Amino acid sequence: AAENEEELIPSDPAKTTTQFLAGLWKLIAQGNDLVRDETKTVLFPNMGEKLASKRYLNLVTAHLDACKDVCDYFGICTTLQPYIKDGRIKGFTVKSFRKPGHDPDNFEFAYDPFWDDGDDWDYEGIDDEYEKEEAKSGTASSNKVKYPEIVNKIPDNDEEILKISKEWVAKICSDMGICPFTSGAEKAGLPIGPVYYTVDRSTSMEDMYARYWQEVVRMEDSPESEHSTTLLVAPEFCIDNVEIFESFSTTLTQPLTALDVEDSIQLVFFHPHWSFRDGGERGGEGAAANYARRSPWPMINILRTNQVRAAQKGIPTGLVYKQNEKTLSGIGVEKLETMLRLRDWTEIADVKVNRREMEALRVAQDFQQTGVIKQEDTSFLNDATPAANKVDGTQIEKGNLVNVVKEALEKRLGKESGKVTRLSGPETSAAIMASDFLLAEVEKIIASSDPPSP
Repeated sequence: AAENEEELIPSDPAKTTTQFLAGLWKLIAQGNDLVRDETKTVLFPNMGEKLASKRYLNLVTAHLDACKDVCDYFGICTTLQPYIKDGRIKGFTVKSFRKPGHDPDNFEFAYDPFWDDGDDWDYEGIDDEYEKEEAKSGTASSNKVKYPEIVNKIPDNDEEILKISKEWVAKICSDMGICPFTSGAEKAGLPIGPVYYTVDRSTSMEDMYARYWQEVVRMEDSPESEHSTTLLVAPEFCIDNVEIFESFSTTLTQPLTALDVEDSIQLVFFHPHWSFRDGGERGGEGAAANYARRSPWPMINILRTNQVRAAQKGIPTGLVYKQNEKTLSGIGVEKLETMLRLRDWTEIADVKVNRREMEALRVAQDFQQTGVIKQEDTSFLNDATPAANKVDGTQIEKGNLVNVVKEALEKRLGKESGKVTRLSGPETSAAIMASDFLLAEVEKIIASSDPPSP
């Protein structure tokens, strides 16, 4: 009877961690549609050996626990339980505790006389009053920019979403050299290959996790020559809340190393309101650097690790950041934000960086086309570091490199969170670049100092 029961339970053919997580999150997302006492079970017959490992199970559980902090249903009104037969985990069951027709975000509390006094506060017009007060006191900023309203913020047509996304990639990422290994909207990577674009209109965390892992599996199963990288465009996902989007992003980068997914993929995130947290000056025109990651809609760029590592041999992430800041500051925050809101980059249609004139981009272009770093691009006979990697004082203007190292150490040692935390790939690259430069400067100071008197 038990065997017959298992035959009626759906099975997922997952054999790898990424395939398993894709199947597991698909199951969790299906729990969003369940109501109290309803369950759904899926077996993973090919994952038996991994699921028998206590360490592996703990790592998966840790990933899921981190995701619960941002999920809409999972961990609030749905739970995930292992499906155990004959003392072994053979699958998982999602169970719902949600009342039919009940919105999990609509919390109901008992009467509180301190708050529930029957008065509804009306905030309408408060901004206008505040601006009037500013004008009277003379504190209103005469330089405040009035940006255009975004028309048709989220188009209904996926083709329009893709068209605008590709225009943004072609102009900002490629023509401006923001992504050194991007060539137009359709080609990127090392070696160069096709970019796969896809649109997902998920609004819940659970559905987005499921779609993300599905796209990871798609890329892993596709030949590199046919599918170099993926750009997952999510126009309705956290578009007005970059903080939650960043929290979601963190839950995707955390399991990369722990679950050995890091050897397969790397991630870059884009959002209309993205801001770097790298220790650099991000006020005034310094804010222009943020537009290297500010896209029309939230996006997840899924990269192949082998390509990322090959690229880092030629161009350090930290130097790319500084070069991007210089390029984008030349356009200016006001123009960048206006174009982003209008979804129109024709104002800089004729602007295109010359990759042969910018050292980092020139080395990247040659490396992308030939797969090797030329001998003349190395600094010294016995130094295989590309010349583009060499940082001088002019390349770190306005960048507080001491602060970069300080923040990296604080995060790594858990000063704020209370626990040791791994740095992300970009954070590691920025910290290494900053450390190398500071050490070199200290050595110069020591070398130039007068020797002590005997």
